[in-house]
Amino acid sequence: MSTTRTEDQFPLSNLPKEIRREIYSYSPLRKLSLLARTSKQCEADTAFLRLLPAAIHAAPEFLDAKEDATALASMAILKKHPELLFIKKQVTDHYGREISALSPYQIFLGAGDIWALRQIQKDILPLIKNGEAQAEDQFKKQFPHCPWPLPENLSEEMLYDDRNQKQLKEIVEQLAIVKQLIDVDPFNNNKPLDTTKFAVETLCKLFQPKPGEVIRSGLHFPLAIMKEIYKTYNALQGHWSFFTLAVIKPALDALSTVDGQCCQGGLSELDMEKGPNRRCHSSYQHPLGQPLSLTLVNDKEKRGSAAVVDPYDGEVLFLSSTSGSFDCFNKSALGALPFVCADVGGLRRLENLWRTKAEAYGSYYAAVRREVNTLSQ
Repeated sequence: MSTTRTEDQFPLSNLPKEIRREIYSYSPLRKLSLLARTSKQCEADTAFLRLLPAAIHAAPEFLDAKEDATALASMAILKKHPELLFIKKQVTDHYGREISALSPYQIFLGAGDIWALRQIQKDILPLIKNGEAQAEDQFKKQFPHCPWPLPENLSEEMLYDDRNQKQLKEIVEQLAIVKQLIDVDPFNNNKPLDTTKFAVETLCKLFQPKPGEVIRSGLHFPLAIMKEIYKTYNALQGHWSFFTLAVIKPALDALSTVDGQCCQGGLSELDMEKGPNRRCHSSYQHPLGQPLSLTLVNDKEKRGSAAVVDPYDGEVLFLSSTSGSFDCFNKSALGALPFVCADVGGLRRLENLWRTKAEAYGSYYAAVRREVNTLSQ
């Protein structure tokens, strides 16, 4: 015997809208997404609550491996509810960074998600009254030190706020200390001296949000930090495997979700038109569609050793029994290959992503300015 469920059979449907939304606000994105499928009322009630975490976590629209892996859940929501694009509220990202009074649009700006911004410019802004002007206003608030109109030679540094500038300066100074200590450390029994360990711990704390810190502008985690880390890596005299696990891996974890997706999928395989695999991030725990590389990296019990994904090609590196090297597991899981660290290629790919993003910001807002000027004439 089958029955047809109506909206009245849901106990929350008869509660006032404000109370329903307060209750929904305590539910994770996955449950809200399931709830949204049950009725039009639930879909509307949960739209903004689903949009914020979907935006900050760059969540995939589809779990089915046959569907487009680059599609964003946030875009699907915005196409139904474009009016939510500029509404502000505080959120927390996968790394514990508190991001205050930012709209979904500003989240994409601060995360550096140029692919989401491209879709918004094409599909969402035309649906919003004065959408181009609002986008320009929020860009200026997100990047208060950035010159406007944007220069042709726009660089990532022009997007920095005071927090970004201070964080990068401190990290560069500490990287110099870490390199100096690693180069003279004897690593007896393959273990660093306490002074080296303390210097590395001090460095990694600079990746983390400070107690009580709330991000209101700038980039969430500049790519230039990774560039400086890889410059240090390439300048080391040895002990690259130690540096990879002790410094590079924590830094990769600190990247914005979209930058993490680019690195986890392999920068050499990144489609700059479509964007990264949105299922490809270490914080994304759903088993469906999760790449093999992340399954291996998170599988510490079976391997019994730490692992990291090489940002250059997305291959999984496990600490080898041979000092200074890794075992490399390719994506087809055919077996292990010896891998000696040498990441000049990874640095070049990071620099390319860094430049491409800056160019994308410049081209998008050049188009916005043209449209705004046309409307005002």
